[in-house]
Amino acid sequence: MKKLWKRISQGNRRGQSLLLIIAALPVIVGSLALVLDVANLYFNQLEMQCASDSGVLAGGAYLPSYPSQAISTATSYAETNGLKASEIVSVIVTPDHKEVIIKATRNIPCFFCAVLGVSTAHAQVSSGSGSSGSGVTTTATSGIVPIRSAIGIVPIGVDYRTDLSFGNPVTLKQNQVGAGNWGPLALGGTGADTYKNNIETGYTGLVTVGDTLLTKPGNVVGPTKQGFDYRISAGTNSFSTGTFNNHALNDPRVMLIPIVDWSNINGRSEVPLKGFAMMWIVSITGNGAINCYFIQQSVPNAIPDPGSVSTSGATTPVLLR
Repeated sequence: MKKLWKRISQGNRRGQSLLLIIAALPVIVGSLALVLDVANLYFNQLEMQCASDSGVLAGGAYLPSYPSQAISTATSYAETNGLKASEIVSVIVTPDHKEVIIKATRNIPCFFCAVLGVSTAHAQVSSGSGSSGSGVTTTATSGIVPIRSAIGIVPIGVDYRTDLSFGNPVTLKQNQVGAGNWGPLALGGTGADTYKNNIETGYTGLVTVGDTLLTKPGNVVGPTKQGFDYRISAGTNSFSTGTFNNHALNDPRVMLIPIVDWSNINGRSEVPLKGFAMMWIVSITGNGAINCYFIQQSVPNAIPDPGSVSTSGATTPVLLR
């Protein structure tokens, strides 16, 4: 009799446990659905953010001179990295041509939302931050800022008092910039071959505003002409239609030059690096004078200086918000 009562009691407890499990199933399933929805929303938000960030950074490389190319490049990169064309609401460049902004939206399948009477969640990537209804808003904006450090500079210095306005013509190595100096710099060595190679492909070392650079005394016409003839020929052969205001970003006729202070030099000296500028090479004369234009173009692989108050010189794109 005791055994029978024990079995009945155990059966009742099992039945009660089963009832509790059944009663809790909606809560368990709902919790799992909520976790899946949150994870799915986060994944999509992250994917959209990465795609939009890559887009505005790529587009920012064309600012401030080529806003239409900035827009098309930003759109292309965003789509390549995960955004569908139908998800991109807008891609704009600000009126001052210093920022690229992508706004995108995506509807996401929602499991827990079905309990609330809807089947999708809404995720957004735009130029603001915060939330909108059931959606999430993040940032996808890049802007151009002055650079602090860079590689690839050409070993010809330009005086910091020179007008760096876009399209302003300038001739390098036309006259002496100080006793015994015409503008060349000795970067990574003082030899003529090192100097010529630095002209052809850019100096591979990293230089930073505030560094001192060694001058290379003399007019050094031969190595200068050989190096610049190489760049001009390479640019003409690869990008025959390029001009100073309409060219490919990687045209060899584009060069990054150091802005220096030529004051108080005499023979081999050290000059302070005060900044960077981008130039377009037009031609070089028989006596080694280089005819150029200042251009506005972002610098690849540069280290930005967001705190700089400079309004001219070379820039690089960075994520702003």
